[in-house]
Amino acid sequence: MRIALLFFTLLTSFGTPLPCDNNCNEWKLKNEEGNYKMYMRECDDSPIKEIKLTDKFAGEFTRLIRVMTDIETNKKISESCTEARQLKQIDKQTALQYFYYKMPIGVKDRDVISKITIKATDSTFSFITEAVDNNLVPSKNGSIRITNARSSWFFKKTFSGTIEMEYMAFADPNGSIPAWLINSLSRREARAGIEKLKKLVHG
Repeated sequence: MRIALLFFTLLTSFGTPLPCDNNCNEWKLKNEEGNYKMYMRECDDSPIKEIKLTDKFAGEFTRLIRVMTDIETNKKISESCTEARQLKQIDKQTALQYFYYKMPIGVKDRDVISKITIKATDSTFSFITEAVDNNLVPSKNGSIRITNARSSWFFKKTFSGTIEMEYMAFADPNGSIPAWLINSLSRREARAGIEKLKKLVHG
C-alpha cells in the first residue's frame, strides 16, 4: 500500500507543465464512471505512461484552494509521507517544498524537492509542480531522490457551483521499480486519491 500511495502522491504533488505532446501518442480512455474519466498515453522518451484525469464534483471553491495550497494536505494523502516542509518562497506564486517518503522493507525511501507554481482567479485555479534536482536538502538514510516528475492541475468553478477538474501527470520514482508496475499502480491509485481530495474539499 505504501508503494501505491507514493506513486499517487508523486503524481499529484510534483511536476511541470507537460511538454512532451510532440513525442507522445494519443490519449486512450481507460476508465469512465459518471463525470470521472481516466486516460493514459505512451511517450517516446519513457516506458512510464502519462496519465490524465477529468472530473466534476460539488464543493466550495475557496476551500479547494486552501486544500491544494496546504503542504500538510499532500502529507495526508500519502501514508508513506513522513516529512513535508516549505524550503523557500520564491515569489507570491512560486515556492520550493521538500517531501520524504518512508518505504517498506526492501524498497529504498524516496525524497523530492518540488518547485510549485500557483495561479488563481475568481473562477479558476491552477497548481503546477516540477521536481527539481538541487542540494537545498541533502539526501539522507540512503534514500533515492526523485528528479523526473511533473503534474498540472486545473480547476474551474462553473455557473452551477460545481468544480470542473483536469489533471495531467508523469512520475518516475527512479530506481529499480519496473515501469509496468508504476503504470499499474498510478492507474489504480489515482482514483482513490481523487476521492480523498474530494473528501478534504467537503471537510
